[in-house]
Amino acid sequence: MKILNWILCFLFLLSAVLQYNDPDPIPWMIMWGAAGVTCLLYGVGKLPMWLPMTVGAVALIWGLALLPGIIQTAGDIRWNEVFMQASMSNITVEWVREMGGLLIIAIWMGLLLLRCRKTT
Repeated sequence: MKILNWILCFLFLLSAVLQYNDPDPIPWMIMWGAAGVTCLLYGVGKLPMWLPMTVGAVALIWGLALLPGIIQTAGDIRWNEVFMQASMSNITVEWVREMGGLLIIAIWMGLLLLRCRKTT
């Protein structure tokens, strides 16, 4: 768990930096950065329980907020582009990728929260 946490810490923080080129970088940099800092604090044993709860809840709500747009444009989803290409051909591909990232954050924050509760 600790090794995976450090890997995700690095990936979350790297994702925050890579959002610099995004059309709306600030909210994404904050989200990925918050997930990375949460992993960092867990790794050094200083994680307050409210932090993964808050970051996970925001990620889950934000991810679910993308769902209506994805469902509405589901016919435009090109799954090979979602997983196999770096470029974005339409907004639905971007929404699916964003929702996937947010759900990864939410799931990992949930696992960190469970680990925090077991140690207290």
